[in-house]
Amino acid sequence: MMTSRFRVLKFCSEIVMSRIYQIHVDTSSTTNSQTTVPGGTNSQVVPARVIYPNVVKQNNNPFNCTVILGQTHRRLRCVSLKCAEIPIGFYNVRAPYNIVTIGSTTYTVPPGSYNITTLCTAINTAITATVGSFAPNAGSSTVTFTSAVGSVALTSFAGSLPNLLYFLGFVNGQTGTVITGTNSYMVNFDTYISIYIPNLRNSSLEPSFITFKIPLTVASGGIQYYSEKTQFGQELQIFDRMIMFDRLDIQVRDRFGQQLNNNGIDWSFTIEIESDT
Repeated sequence: MMTSRFRVLKFCSEIVMSRIYQIHVDTSSTTNSQTTVPGGTNSQVVPARVIYPNVVKQNNNPFNCTVILGQTHRRLRCVSLKCAEIPIGFYNVRAPYNIVTIGSTTYTVPPGSYNITTLCTAINTAITATVGSFAPNAGSSTVTFTSAVGSVALTSFAGSLPNLLYFLGFVNGQTGTVITGTNSYMVNFDTYISIYIPNLRNSSLEPSFITFKIPLTVASGGIQYYSEKTQFGQELQIFDRMIMFDRLDIQVRDRFGQQLNNNGIDWSFTIEIESDT
């Protein structure tokens, strides 16, 4: 659904009237709305008011989709996030972080939603008792690994990305037969997610996949709400007047810039667009 209002701008002696639209998107909408009118033996299909723009998902992932707008916006000036309603369906343990490297061997833990107890159990199942075991320490927020094969080294980063050992509090290169994590464990490490719109420029000059940022205050299974009236406002100024804005390429990424998969659970948001259209 699209609503609009006007803003009058003055450049030198020229008065330019821009329009401000609010565009409401629900990723459960996959086709433009139509209405069927009975007409004798044949039914007549006529266009109806489009409630939501058309949404095309990549691999049925609502966090990676293209939103086809009903109108092309020219001389785009500003895009701001007004609100978002996001059911949290992605796992706290997922690729590419769901690995454990002990010595020269890397083990993979099935993606899922875990607490510290179930996560240690899943890791122990993956590495087997012949390698060792992980256990949370009572009275503290640390985890200890007990090796069954003598002194070993733990690797908590896979290239530039952290793995499960990092989230369990282990520092890269810790060695020994009984190794306790240097830091506290952090099973739910998603402190925020990012809404990235690649067909707009980034919201800063930094090379990050962030257009709008949503702090996370709920765990998997909850619904995260964002509203500019109760939280900080987010506005993106557009300086390239040649942009023909007819779609939103939407990617929702985690704090490390990796694409998230919401496991088929749809979400919604509202943006405000200012343009000369």
